[in-house]
Parts: sequence; C-alpha cells; structure tokens
Amino acid sequence: MKSNLGKLIIISLLFAASILAADVKATLDKSEIFKGDSVNFTISAQGSDVKFPDIKKIGGFEVLGTSNSQSTTIVNGKMSQSYSKSYTFAPRTTTKIPPFSVEVDGKVYKTDPLVLKVVKPSQAKAGAPYILEMKLDKHDIKVGESVRLDLKFKQKRGTKADKIELSPPDLKNFWVKEIKGVKQSIEGDYIVQTYSYMLFAQKPGDFTIPSVVANIGTKVRRRNSIGGFSDPFFDDPFFNSFISSLEWKKIFSNEEKLHVEALPDNLEVYGDFNIEVKADKREVSAGKPVNITITITGEGNVDDIEKFEMDIPQAVVYADEPKIQSGLHDGKYVGKFTQKIAVIADSDFVVPSLEFSYFDSKTRKKRTKRTSPIKIKVKASAASAIEPKIETSKTLQEEIKRSDRQKSEISNPVETENQNGYLYLFVGALLGSLFTYLVLRYEPSKKRIEKPVVDRIKRAKDDKELYDILLAFANKGEYIKAILKKLEENIYKNKKNSIDKDEIADYFEQFGLE
Repeated sequence: MKSNLGKLIIISLLFAASILAADVKATLDKSEIFKGDSVNFTISAQGSDVKFPDIKKIGGFEVLGTSNSQSTTIVNGKMSQSYSKSYTFAPRTTTKIPPFSVEVDGKVYKTDPLVLKVVKPSQAKAGAPYILEMKLDKHDIKVGESVRLDLKFKQKRGTKADKIELSPPDLKNFWVKEIKGVKQSIEGDYIVQTYSYMLFAQKPGDFTIPSVVANIGTKVRRRNSIGGFSDPFFDDPFFNSFISSLEWKKIFSNEEKLHVEALPDNLEVYGDFNIEVKADKREVSAGKPVNITITITGEGNVDDIEKFEMDIPQAVVYADEPKIQSGLHDGKYVGKFTQKIAVIADSDFVVPSLEFSYFDSKTRKKRTKRTSPIKIKVKASAASAIEPKIETSKTLQEEIKRSDRQKSEISNPVETENQNGYLYLFVGALLGSLFTYLVLRYEPSKKRIEKPVVDRIKRAKDDKELYDILLAFANKGEYIKAILKKLEENIYKNKKNSIDKDEIADYFEQFGLE
C-alpha cells in the first residue's frame, strides 16, 4: 500500500515537473490539403518569456498572415504561461517543414520537422450527391478562335445546398468571357445548373484546363440547451436561423485538354469580318476637323483588333481609343469595333486606304480587306478671304496721303484755292472715315475675335468639351498639341493630368488665335 502510494507521488511530481518545464511543439491544422488551400502552422511553448521566430517563408512559400494567443495554467498552486503563434501559408506542392528555433526563458529549443501533403483533387463519381463537370465544345482550335466551356453543377434530388460558391476558370494564355445567365435543366436524378464561358487562346500550344472547385455550404443546426437540458422553446425555425452555421464541402471538376494552333503570318484575329471607313464631310474649311469613322463588324475575337494609326502628310491626326461592343448571338461570339479619327489640314488631302487582315473562319485562309481612299477638299479660311479688303483700305490710305501732299504744295492761296483746300479737307476727312470703317469692319481686332474662343475655353465643363474646342487649333503650335495629348489621356486612359484653362486662354490671347 505504502509502495503504491510512493509511486503515485513520484508520478505526480514528474507530471507536474513536465508541465512546469518548457514544452515546445509544432503542429499543422491539416495533414493534407488540395492545391490552393491554406493551412495553419502553429508553434506552442510554455514559459514566462517566449520569443518566436520571425518566419517569412515556409518550405519556400510565402507566409500570408500570423496570429498569437496565450493561456494560463495553475498546477499545485504554481502558475505557468502557454503561448502560441500561428503562421498561415498556401503551398502548391507537398512541403517539408524544417525545425524552427524558439527561445523560452533564455534557452533555445527546436521544433520537430513536419510534412504537409498537397494532394491532387479528383472529380466526384457518378451517384455522388454533388458532381461538378467541365466540358469543351471542341479540343482543337487556332489562336483567336473561340471555344465554349460549360461548367455543370449537378445536385442530386433530395439533397440540399444552402450556398454554392463556384470559382470561374483561372486560365493563363486565354482571354475569358463569361456568358451571362445560368441554364437550368434536369439530367436523370440530378438538377443541373450550367455556367458557360467563351475562351479565346492568345498563344499556340497544348494546354490543360485545370480542375475547377465548388464550395458547397450546408446549414448545420446547433443543439440548444439550458443547464444541460434541451429547451423546446428555442427549437423553432425563427431561433434556428440565428444559431445555425454553414458547413462547407469542396468538390472538384475534371480537367480538359486543348490544342491551339498558331495562325499564319503572325495574324491575331480569327473570324469573319467586314470593314468600312466614312468621313463626316468631303469639303471643309482650313483648320477645321474632318471626322473619320472606322467600323469593323463580324464574328470572332473582335476584342483583339488593334487600334488603327493614320499617316496623312501635312495634316494633324488625332486617333481616339477604339470602342468595342461584343456578345453572344445564336451561339456565336459577334461584335462591333468603332474608332474615330480627327484630321485637320490647311490644304486638300486624301484619307488613305486601310488594310485589315485576319484568318477567315470560312475559307480557313488569311484574308485581307481594303477600304477605298477618300478625297477631302480644303477651302481657304475666313482670315485669308478678307485680306483683299484690307489691301483696298490701304489704297484709300495712300489716296488720303496724296491729298495731303497736294494741300501742302499750295504756296499762294486765294479765295478759290481756299475753297479747294476746304474741299480737299472734306474729301480727306470723308476718305479717312471710310478707311476707319473698313478697318474696323474687315480687319478683326484681337479682343473682338478672340473673346468668344477664350470664353468657350474658360466655360468648358469637362475635358471632352475642352478637347473638342482645342482640336480645331491642333496645328497652331506644340503647346496646343501637348495639351490635346494630356486631354486625350484623361478622356481615354483615365489619367489625371492637370489642365489649367486660364493658362490656355492666356496663350490664345498672347498669340491672337481665333
């Protein structure tokens, strides 16, 4: 009896000692995960002063976040502190976690090494409550050609899913366009929801469309009790809505293989298209813009059509960013490409023929379509039209001067000569008044001509309105070209260039621009 009691005392002392001694452990909250899942690696230690390692990477993978906790333990009247620190990371492959050093009350301890397995997901088998299925409508395409991908979420009749989170396919080297709307149908014992996407390959090669994951949340009711006994008062749907929680389950789809063949001649656009170029006018005054519209319509990867640049000698050309409208129509991806270009010139010019090349989906060959050139006649500006009238006024001025010279040459005035002098003075005054009228009428002063333009600049409500005002003066200097470039970046590239309208107005006043 005494012997047993002695053994019990010894065991108790050893147990207490083990509790009071530093205890350093490393654990994982999961021993296996799927690729893309995160896991918590936790280091725990007992002691009054614990210093955890500063870990940035685990097994070569970045630490995404950390958290700390502590607790107090009292054994035989003696108190000890327990500390833990968790590191969250998301390994993509099976990872060996090395030992880490932890300092406890001045002594250094090492954790045991661990292994975390990253397993490949597998699709649920036929007959499972939930099945996720992926299917391509074809497996051999060319760069730019569209392929339809359908994701089918199948839920067996009689099962319940309170929440479904379906991750869209995350694909590199593909441009992905979601088809709006979910198609619902019934296949045997399953209720099916189909999510569809259009994929456009951006480069050639053999690709694997990876497995897609769906998170299925099912409400789980927590049992209510008061004092350890079930209370039927709280067993009600109203209260259950507050005390239930979602229990999550992951399911995975199959993988799909896709072969993508390169287009000939470095082409990037695939489909069937038409191109058209129009000018809003065929005759324009010098310094005024002609608006050119390029329109491409058809079936195919219209989103990959690049912006057109137009080179017209001795003209200022401003090309807007293209606008693209696209969507699914009768199972085909169709769209419209629209680009506007403004051209300002002082003499006649020609809008050149444009070429648009693509891989024709019908003939399975390269096809090039060309537009017809457009001749634009440029009329003389209003300023040049009034110059002869100003020359006429100069002739009148010379006539006045000649009259004054004739007056000064009269040396012996008599009454008749005085009368002639008065006549000359009258004619001179009349001609001078006429000259002044012509100058004021046909030789525009800065204040009178500039004020409307300057006022329009100052009153411009936004960058687009100011851009439209300045566009007519694009060939009036590098300063205006620079302002137009900044405005174009603000309008079409969402930049925030600072534009000083007062400074622009001062420039117009200084250089006398109309």
